[in-house]
Amino acid sequence: MKPLLIISHVANSHPDYLCEYLERRQLPYQVFTTQSDAPLPAAGQFAGLVLLGAPLSVNSGLDWIREEMALIRDCVAREVPVLGICFGSQLISKAFGGLVFTAPAMQIGWHPVTTTPQCRALFGDLSMPEQFTAFEWHEETFTLPNGAIPLFNGGCVGNQGFQYKSCLAVQFHPEVTEAMVRDWVDQYETCVEKPTICRQDREAILQDVAQKLAAMRVVSDKLFDWWIGQTGKDQ
Repeated sequence: MKPLLIISHVANSHPDYLCEYLERRQLPYQVFTTQSDAPLPAAGQFAGLVLLGAPLSVNSGLDWIREEMALIRDCVAREVPVLGICFGSQLISKAFGGLVFTAPAMQIGWHPVTTTPQCRALFGDLSMPEQFTAFEWHEETFTLPNGAIPLFNGGCVGNQGFQYKSCLAVQFHPEVTEAMVRDWVDQYETCVEKPTICRQDREAILQDVAQKLAAMRVVSDKLFDWWIGQTGKDQ
């Protein structure tokens, strides 16, 4: 059985809750970090690809970014499911002709996300809610590639997710844990010093964080359930 491949771009961007989810279901996975000297695995070596976040732009022109976009396109050509989270969703957009650019406002903290009718139809019996609160941390946004299906919308930043062929892209962070949230507000404390409508401060982010995470995990599980179903590993 081929494992799932999770690509981590920086040390503090972990697949924490996704790993918990996979381990509960005894699904094999491996984590590849772009900071290693190992070559990027080929699309035929894994059953599904997950791309995590990163505190930089997909427009940075780095070699490993170009290599990952080529890997995404190869996965789609082979019908290998791809899940992109935050930076990962922007990689998917750009890989298929979408634009990635600075958002009207930096979005940090807990924000409402609405689901489209296409989203609720796609997830079917998983019963995706019409609205939920998601954890956000991003400065850039994307346009949808031609032919993509819009799935999630937000207020501060409109495009929050889409499906394109075998790719599922989400701008928010379904994979975070409380430890990750606390680490980010500590490490990037200057980002949360001056709150705005779209950017919460440390106090607002950490208030009732355990309850907020528990509520978001209802949606995270539905996302992961649907995506795992595309890999065939739920059979």
